[in-house]
Amino acid sequence: MKRPALAIIIPGGIGTGKNNIGVPVLNGLVKIIAGQFDLTVFQLYTSNADYKAEGFELVEVSRSTFLWVFRKHHREKKFVAVHGFWAVPTGFLAVVVGKLFGIKSVVSVLGGDAVALPDIGYGRLHRPLLRWLTLLTLRKATHINALTQYLVNNLKAVGFERPMDVIPWGVDRDMFDYHPKALGAALTFLHIGNLHPVKDQETLLRAFAIIHKSIASTLLIVGTGVDQSKIASLILQHDLQNSVTILEPVPYHLVTTIYHRADVLLHTSLSEGQCEVVTEAMSCGLPVCGTRVGLMHDLPECCVTVDIRDYKRLAEETIRLVRDPERMNDMRMRAHEWTTHHDILWTAEKLMAIYRS
Repeated sequence: MKRPALAIIIPGGIGTGKNNIGVPVLNGLVKIIAGQFDLTVFQLYTSNADYKAEGFELVEVSRSTFLWVFRKHHREKKFVAVHGFWAVPTGFLAVVVGKLFGIKSVVSVLGGDAVALPDIGYGRLHRPLLRWLTLLTLRKATHINALTQYLVNNLKAVGFERPMDVIPWGVDRDMFDYHPKALGAALTFLHIGNLHPVKDQETLLRAFAIIHKSIASTLLIVGTGVDQSKIASLILQHDLQNSVTILEPVPYHLVTTIYHRADVLLHTSLSEGQCEVVTEAMSCGLPVCGTRVGLMHDLPECCVTVDIRDYKRLAEETIRLVRDPERMNDMRMRAHEWTTHHDILWTAEKLMAIYRS
């Protein structure tokens, strides 16, 4: 039986980055969807020379030639739907070709699409032209969805009222297996993320400095980025050089071992679309403490959360949690139940139901 043809448009994330890691969950979703659809992925960035797509067609295309390249493939395959991951520019392109060729257009709001952080120059909602283009795209798409209610609320705050589905990205539970760990005399706190202002590692280190004074502990930071020198200075400023270790990102298939050796995930972002690190940690049975953004905003029963930049409260609430093992166990069980239900197969099925409708 011939599979229906589907087009996905992404800026990048397939066959990119070190070891072709790209965006791991996006790679996983593409592979699952390709099992049910004749899938063509249009990517605006170039993949690595040694990457080869398997099970789907990967078309690397520039914005200036996209329309003509898409038209050629649509004539051959007759796409039933076109899905833009991220609202701008890829969601906008999905809406344009959807209108031109009479195809269902699906747009997913991810990350910076629904964020305004002008003090660090992050997010599209604080820039008038990008905000207008994002909202226009969402108004004109056939179907819209977002990773979290947090993003939906951000859009409502700027006057966007159209209903949209919330479809978080689940993880592969076979990879991120539930492995809860009893707390020992000394705790290992974990932070995984780009060293970038939006991740606000300054709040992370301020909170850990307070925690460290009350609890025998170390902090493992996994990541690289533009704030690396600033973070190194902050570690010295708080006299944490013997308690904080920074590692470069490990291959994706090895990251589970890091979750399993840690005791608590600390995540202090100023904003998140969802935060796969939080989802992965919860799936592994790792308690999560952080700022009320992304998935941490949506699931207060599954993690400890505070307002952004409130490092004192974060430290206090984290200390309170680790000193209450019964509460910690209840919280991580609720988190595990959520990730069990909302795994990557659940996400893929939600998206494919939209394509088929």
